[in-house]
Amino acid sequence: MAVSGLVPARFLCMIAHLVLTIVILLSRDSNVKACLPLNYSPNEYDSKDTEFPSRLIVGLSVALGLLVFELVGFMGGISMFMSSQAMICILQKQIQLVCRYICSFSGY
Repeated sequence: MAVSGLVPARFLCMIAHLVLTIVILLSRDSNVKACLPLNYSPNEYDSKDTEFPSRLIVGLSVALGLLVFELVGFMGGISMFMSSQAMICILQKQIQLVCRYICSFSGY
């Protein structure tokens, strides 16, 4: 694959990661409910709801900040045409998307 083919693929992976991170940050209620069993009490919901911001929001905020840093470097042309960097970035983003999908449905 030529370097010109890696640039759009890397851009799309970064945008997909950005969109997924923002969606997870904005859908707090559904993420809290996904962490609970089917039959849960209001006390269980309240305990997970207070636990949610301290863990997930901090992690997602750090991920969002680092992603913005990476996008600035990419858009600035610092690492846009490095083929090895593009392949590492694409592979990393795909692994992160799969891990987030698994973690969001397993109760973390």
